[in-house]
Amino acid sequence: MNKPIYATDENALEQLRARLAEQKSTHEEMKRKNQYYRKNGTMKGYPDMVDEEAERIDKRIDGDYSWCKAPYPQYILQNSNQQMKATEARIKQLEKEEARAESGEETDYKTDGLGFEVHENRDIGRLQIFFPNGGRVDKATYESLRKRGFVFSRTNEAFQRQLNENSRWAAKRFVEEQRALL
Repeated sequence: MNKPIYATDENALEQLRARLAEQKSTHEEMKRKNQYYRKNGTMKGYPDMVDEEAERIDKRIDGDYSWCKAPYPQYILQNSNQQMKATEARIKQLEKEEARAESGEETDYKTDGLGFEVHENRDIGRLQIFFPNGGRVDKATYESLRKRGFVFSRTNEAFQRQLNENSRWAAKRFVEEQRALL
């Protein structure tokens, strides 16, 4: 469950949906254990739990802080909720990107006559800005790109950043700035 899932993975959406289902089932199990403990005052007799494990949990709870009298304290449940929300947000983001790719929607950056090209490389999940001469730019242009989060990649010979709405916005502002300088 701790293995990172990259947006460029072939089945990233399916992996994220499986992770979300696992997170939800784990969260529900934690809530059931807390309810059982509140009702009975012990974990002994909980379904599918060995008595030794129940005793260990009871002993831990007895020795814990006064505000922490449950198998899973409130902060653990809150953290679990936040992880589920983050996973859901990531799924929505990837679905939006996938729909954009399927529709063939391309942002027109209108770089005609500016001396560089902007390209959305979905294969590697990067928005790239290509300059002639292997990416050599003057100091002001370099600082403007860096200010907008673009980093030069020697491998791709382009300034690039992760492909998302923020990078599209930053690229548009960079193009507008360069057009204003002409």
